[in-house]
Amino acid sequence: MEEHPQLMPLLTVAAGPMRGWRFRLPRRPQVIGRDPAVDIVVHDPHLSRRHVEIWRGGEGASLVDLGSTNGTWVNDLRATEVVRLSDGDVIRIGGTELRFFDPGVARTDPVGLSFELPRQERRPIRPLPATVPTPVVPGQAGVPDGVVVGVHR
Repeated sequence: MEEHPQLMPLLTVAAGPMRGWRFRLPRRPQVIGRDPAVDIVVHDPHLSRRHVEIWRGGEGASLVDLGSTNGTWVNDLRATEVVRLSDGDVIRIGGTELRFFDPGVARTDPVGLSFELPRQERRPIRPLPATVPTPVVPGQAGVPDGVVVGVHR
């Protein structure tokens, strides 16, 4: 069964040389780095050729640093072993910051992603009654001079 692309987890480049780029994460493991032979090539001189590997399993997405020179950071903590990713996590590799979005458990919403949902009938919306106090200002129409400024109820 083929997976719908909008339901696949997404990495968005939030900072760095490729800011704005997005990468969908298929079921097979993805290696990220500078080498043109890796799955996700990121043009950042501070990345190793094969910097980090990310994959999806039954428990969600995970990543592991591949012995990079500058390390991999998830939510400002250095990844020294396998790290399980959660929706909204920030991954920093070199001078690049990636945001992880998983629509299956989403708490966040990446810019530009929209799902086509069935249209629901809309009910007319009635305005709420005005409950905000109206300030009284001396000299205002209908307010005689010499009246103390206060709140009219």
